[in-house]
Amino acid sequence: MTESFASSPVVNLVFDRVLSAVHEGRLLPGQRISDSELAEQLGVSRTPVREALQRLREIGIIEASASRFTRVALVNPKQTADAMVVWVALYSALVNEVIPLVTPELVDEMRADHALFLEHVSWALDATRMAEMRANPELVREHVTALVPQKIAMANANFFNHLVRLSQNPSLVRGINSVVHLIQLGSLYLPDYLDFRALSESQLLLIAAARDHDRAAAQGALRMLGLISVPTAALEAEADEADEADEAQ
Repeated sequence: MTESFASSPVVNLVFDRVLSAVHEGRLLPGQRISDSELAEQLGVSRTPVREALQRLREIGIIEASASRFTRVALVNPKQTADAMVVWVALYSALVNEVIPLVTPELVDEMRADHALFLEHVSWALDATRMAEMRANPELVREHVTALVPQKIAMANANFFNHLVRLSQNPSLVRGINSVVHLIQLGSLYLPDYLDFRALSESQLLLIAAARDHDRAAAQGALRMLGLISVPTAALEAEADEADEADEAQ
C-alpha cells in the first residue's frame, strides 16, 4: 500500500515541485520546510507531502532530524565530489548504450544548451572578470542574488540529460537521476571554484561524439569530466560552519 501511494500522481507532483524549487533557487540549502505549509500551498493533504519529502531524503536533497527540522540538504564539497565519481561511471555506461541512437535534432538541442551554459559562465571564462570577482565580495553576492549558481547548475544538468532520455535501461536512468540531483544541489557551493573551461570543453567533445556516433570519443569527453577537481577543504569548512549554525538555532 505504501509503495502504491508513494508512486501516486499527487506524491509525484509534490516531489517535482519541491525538486524544481530547490534547483531553481526558490528553496536554498539549509532552508527549513514545513510539511503543513507545503501541503497548504499545493492544496493537498500532509500525507503525500510526507511521502514526497521521504523520497527526496532518499536521494539526498532533503535532510531531517526527528522533532527538530526538515530542510534542504547542505551538501558539502566532499559529498559532491563523491557523487561526481558515481555519476561519471554511470554516464559512461549510458553513452555506450545511446550514442548510436542520437539524432541530428538531439545534437541541435545539445548545442543550444551548451550555448546557454556558456552564457551563464562567461564571467568565469574571463580572467580579468574572475580577478575582479575574487577581489570584490560584493560582486560575488550580486551573482548569488541573481541566482547565477542555480542557472549554471541547471544549464549543465539539462545539457547532459539529453542523452539520458534516450536510454532504455530504467535502472541506469534511476541511478543517474538520483545522483545528478545531489550534484546539482552541491554545485551551488562551487561555481567560483570549478574549472568551467574544462567543463565547457567536455560538453563540446560530447556534442561532436554524439554527432558522429563515436563511443570512444564520448568516453574521452567523460574522462575529461572525471579529471575536473571539486575542492573539498576550504569550502567544506564553510558548509560545516553553516550546518552547525543552523543546528544551534
